[in-house]
Amino acid sequence: MRNFLHASLLAWLILSGCARAPDDWVTPATPAEPGGAAVHIVGVVRHNEVEGGFFAIEGEDGTTYDPSNLPAEFQKDGMKVEAEARRRDDMAGIHMSGPIVQIVRIRAR
Repeated sequence: MRNFLHASLLAWLILSGCARAPDDWVTPATPAEPGGAAVHIVGVVRHNEVEGGFFAIEGEDGTTYDPSNLPAEFQKDGMKVEAEARRRDDMAGIHMSGPIVQIVRIRAR
């Protein structure tokens, strides 16, 4: 009986190690509106002191994106992120840092 318990525990540990990792994407509480071109962003969150301060994403593509709905847990200067977003050329803002985007989903890298 004791060997059976050990074998069962070992099998459970092996199988649980093979389980799929949880989905680490976060959907903002304020969802992106329909419309706008889809954009895949890989970059770093940066805090900018202009106009009282805001967070932007410096993309690896050289573009600085101005997310209108960046979740609070991603508002950390220097945080590396990956995001799916919608570029909103139909919106205007005061930050003047780059195109406004609405995050569809985001995760830390």
